[in-house]
Amino acid sequence: MNQGRKPDILCIGAQKAGTSWLHVTLATREDIWVPPFKEMHFFDHKFIAECRRWAPWHVKKGLKMAREQHLAQVLPPDETYLRYLDRLETRPILNGTWYKYIFSRAADNQKCLDVTPEYSCISDEGVDFFKRFLPHSKLIYIIRNPLDRLMSQFRMNAHRRSSLPSSQDDWRALLEMPALQTRGDYLNNVPRWDKRFTEEKLLYLPYGQITKDPQGMLRKIENHCDLPSAKYPRAKEKVHRTKPLQLPDYVIERLEELAAPQIQFIREYFGEDFYTDS
Repeated sequence: MNQGRKPDILCIGAQKAGTSWLHVTLATREDIWVPPFKEMHFFDHKFIAECRRWAPWHVKKGLKMAREQHLAQVLPPDETYLRYLDRLETRPILNGTWYKYIFSRAADNQKCLDVTPEYSCISDEGVDFFKRFLPHSKLIYIIRNPLDRLMSQFRMNAHRRSSLPSSQDDWRALLEMPALQTRGDYLNNVPRWDKRFTEEKLLYLPYGQITKDPQGMLRKIENHCDLPSAKYPRAKEKVHRTKPLQLPDYVIERLEELAAPQIQFIREYFGEDFYTDS
């Protein structure tokens, strides 16, 4: 067990832009090692105050699900693995030692993967730290049509409430959630990462390719991450589809206003072809 391992590949964003699909699809490879649950939140916990309020809960929930899944599927249970899960829940958590321990079960011939879309939102200071901490890792950033992404995130946030919005105050409270804008803020987030990572390290991919050409998208990821070509039996599967929800017209209009500068940025920064595929 190598307790000094760090992730070789990271998908840093964006939320509601196919990151779960990427996690599930790459996990089918024998030469990729994935953690017991998706989204480690190490960097955003360190550099985003909002995330510090709920990241420990996310870790606890993920470990609980990993334990329940293992006990249901593996007989007799692997006591070494269960002790590993216990260690990940033992304080202090979400520090550098804890983060490296996550990847300690990976074999030497496996590349370690961390998929945490909130990473794309960390500050300049955070990205500087990220680069120092992971100087050799390969990064992936999936770009989705800003309005589609906003609407998907908004619906997800609405369904996560104890009850669906039933008044204008409820709808407007959801619209005012800071994360609604920051997690798809390509206009500010992309230049921050671009400034510090070259094309050799950071790969941008349009979300639309997941549907149009998933195998072609995965070949780009393989080339970027120095992975041999492989088959992906789950590449065409939908993962975590957002539940439908009818939105009031004034909510849609506000989401369109929020998306407009992001759409303009993607068109100008990546080009019309990339935007069309996003």
